[in-house]
Amino acid sequence: MIERSQSNSGGMIVTISRAYGASGQAVSRIVAERLGYRLVDEQLPVVAAWRLGTSAEVVQTVSERPRGFGERVLANLGGGIPEAAQPPAADDFPADARRAIEAAVRDEAAGGSVVIVGRMASAILGPRTDVVRVFIQAPLAWRVAHVAESLAVDEAAARAEIARIDEARRNYAREGYRVTWGDPRNYDLVLDSSRFGVDGSAEIVIGAVRAAAV
Repeated sequence: MIERSQSNSGGMIVTISRAYGASGQAVSRIVAERLGYRLVDEQLPVVAAWRLGTSAEVVQTVSERPRGFGERVLANLGGGIPEAAQPPAADDFPADARRAIEAAVRDEAAGGSVVIVGRMASAILGPRTDVVRVFIQAPLAWRVAHVAESLAVDEAAARAEIARIDEARRNYAREGYRVTWGDPRNYDLVLDSSRFGVDGSAEIVIGAVRAAAV
């Protein structure tokens, strides 16, 4: 049995992993807002970068979610850094950078009452009694349509971007933590956002968090 000494003085910790295009970030925002929890997403690369003395862009690019297609489109339109000048791929991700992200996740979790999105927080924190580990998925066709509409690209581009990001997250989980990304056995709750919608999915997560806190 896991000792309660692992828990904190605040509320629960919610880790949300998500398939790209399954509206995981939107669900996370609603969960955090309705529970009155802090939402931790883009802050983690910033904190990890500060620990390493590098830029958040480097950590973001080489961690479990490489720069998204939409971000690269906007950067190119604005004369941003060309693709050839981007930091190295996830395969070159140094162990010290991963440890910096892990430390940042643990620091954010220490006070409780927090929703942590991505960064393999579910594996970093493990199956603790004060952690609810969520994975949000959706059928590929639904995700392709959603990404195509959101980024104003055609289905082929959306499909390629989904494959790229999902594979990066899968590799990061396998190589860094020896776990299978998206395997239901690694989570407390797996749900299909295409069936329940963003609001409905958020309510399911909230219900699970409240049940686990009893």
